[in-house]
Amino acid sequence: MASSLNHWLGLLFRRHHKEVVRYASRLIGNRDDGEEVVQNAYLRMVRVDRRSVEHPRSYLFRAARNAAIDFRIKLEREWSRRVELDQADRLSSSDDFALRLEFRDKVAALSVLLNELPVACRTAFIMNKVEGLSHREIAETLGISVSMVEKHMLRALSHCATCGESWTMSDKGRR
Repeated sequence: MASSLNHWLGLLFRRHHKEVVRYASRLIGNRDDGEEVVQNAYLRMVRVDRRSVEHPRSYLFRAARNAAIDFRIKLEREWSRRVELDQADRLSSSDDFALRLEFRDKVAALSVLLNELPVACRTAFIMNKVEGLSHREIAETLGISVSMVEKHMLRALSHCATCGESWTMSDKGRR
């Protein structure tokens, strides 16, 4: 069973991989993310009963399209949680004492929350949100997988949310 599944996926890969990556890259906007989307599409193909798929190429492209949609939704959700550093600079140098005090309190609360996280998790979060590094760049720098970076980011964001903090975020960092 596993052997025939491997053969089926291998055949799909050899025949359509370049084409489906080009398709996904056009949908997403860049090749690296297009590759990730296609990898997710192949993972979806593993879960399907191949005997129920009449047109494997069409099914692969549909799986890639669905994975691209999921990828975009995930990206938009993440971007909505990005720290707006320009606004932080404006608030920290504001003449309005109340705004400056509120900003300082939020920064202090965020520092406390981040210090509660494991070092690797905190480091990945700061590299993404403050330094603006992509998940791939963080993974390369820390010598971990992109998936692990995503888990660190999710844990950090979840921790901040669980502790009742709401942070205004933007797209300053990159995925």
